Amino acid sequence: MYKRLWEENIQWLLVGWCLLALFLRPGWLPFGLGVAVWAILLYVTAPGKFWSLVALANIDRNKLEAHLRKAVSFQPASPNPYISLALVTAYKKNWAEAISLLETAAQKPGKRLAPKIRNVLAVCYRETGKLDQAQTIINDLLKEGYADGKVYYNLAYINYKAGRPQEALQAAEKARSFNLSDPDPVLLTAKIYFEQGDYAAAKDNYDWCIKHLSWPVESYYWLGRCELELGLITQARDHLATAVERITSDPELSDVPPEEAQKWLDEANRLLAADKSVDPENLTLEPTPETDPNQS
Repeated sequence: MYKRLWEENIQWLLVGWCLLALFLRPGWLPFGLGVAVWAILLYVTAPGKFWSLVALANIDRNKLEAHLRKAVSFQPASPNPYISLALVTAYKKNWAEAISLLETAAQKPGKRLAPKIRNVLAVCYRETGKLDQAQTIINDLLKEGYADGKVYYNLAYINYKAGRPQEALQAAEKARSFNLSDPDPVLLTAKIYFEQGDYAAAKDNYDWCIKHLSWPVESYYWLGRCELELGLITQARDHLATAVERITSDPELSDVPPEEAQKWLDEANRLLAADKSVDPENLTLEPTPETDPNQS
């Protein structure tokens, strides 16, 4: 317990020395020597904190991760280095390692992990299929009165993975109420509607996402799929063509393989070619009063 307090508060010695030097004005050389003594004390007594601070000074993600791993290798009493490394590994979707790091952090003596970090642990459990453990964390957070859009989105996704679509839709709606511009709960809502066969509702949600995402990629694919199901073949062809182009150029931005998107684009083109009522020389959507720029 005392070791954790020391590791988490040693920086105040430096702050105190700076304030004292400001009052005494000992000169730059004594001041620099005092800072050097503090740095040596930090390195010797709290190496985990030392390497965590070094990590924070790095912009390069690989170096940041390497320094955090070095910090954790000293088995610090403070959970902070473990949490920082867990966030890095979770970002890379190394869920199992992130769980191990966060569980270790939670066992450190002192106060509990912050609600935001516990929600991250619930995400990691969710992504590794440990839905009961994830649900338990979310329930505890809600009982404690801690709830924000991320918690409810996590709850929505847990319900979705557990096969409870209605509960997932309710939680996604609650998540959206915290931030009306957040596309994540809308994307999940659209996904659920699509799987339920409510293609019109799914289309509305994907339309919204495309208008609010800075660079929509996969949403164009699912919007095109909805339009195919609704018989809007020309619109589907156009949106699937956009999806193929963007998924091919940025495959990491989509879980849909380029080949899958191309398959449905080919299907849209086949349906258009088979539709005798469509002029093969002009397959663009006719403008409506809402979209025609010539309408006043």
